[in-house]
Amino acid sequence: MEVTGVGIAAFVAFVLAPGLSSVLKSVAFRIRASGKAELLRAGGESTRQLSDGRRAGKRGRRG
Repeated sequence: MEVTGVGIAAFVAFVLAPGLSSVLKSVAFRIRASGKAELLRAGGESTRQLSDGRRAGKRGRRG
């Protein structure tokens, strides 16, 4: 009984492995892309603030 359950679980894992691998690669690509985009946005904001004559890191203060 237990051997049958293990066999079925192994078969399902073997069948779904290629699809799961593709999904994991896609998720990893999206995470890397969002990280790169965030770094580019942060770099653009700091460059823009420095060119305005303001110091970087003072975004929240007013006056």
